[in-house]
Amino acid sequence: MDVEEKLLQALINYAGDDYDKSQDPFLLNLIEDAIDEVCSVMYPCGYKDAEFKQKARDKALLNYESKIRRIAEYHYDKQGKEGVTSYSENGSSASYENSGTPDSYFRGIIPISAIL
Repeated sequence: MDVEEKLLQALINYAGDDYDKSQDPFLLNLIEDAIDEVCSVMYPCGYKDAEFKQKARDKALLNYESKIRRIAEYHYDKQGKEGVTSYSENGSSASYENSGTPDSYFRGIIPISAIL
């Protein structure tokens, strides 16, 4: 089982009873977006070509699998509430650090710089 399949299974397990097979494209999209977010923190100046981008993805999956999973779980929990920083419903309320992924999820990711 490759890392992306492992992440998908972890997200399915996280969803628990709420999971339905029809959610697979959505869950895969959350994982892809989480990988892209981690890669953009690792390589803030971007990529020189498609091959370099693939190597960055591989490196992110190798080094930051748990961060990618947690980011995907965070956005799974926020589905339907994107862009909201605070809401209240039936006596319960929630607030988010920001409308995107909180900066705290990226702590420990080491940016890689390039000499130009």
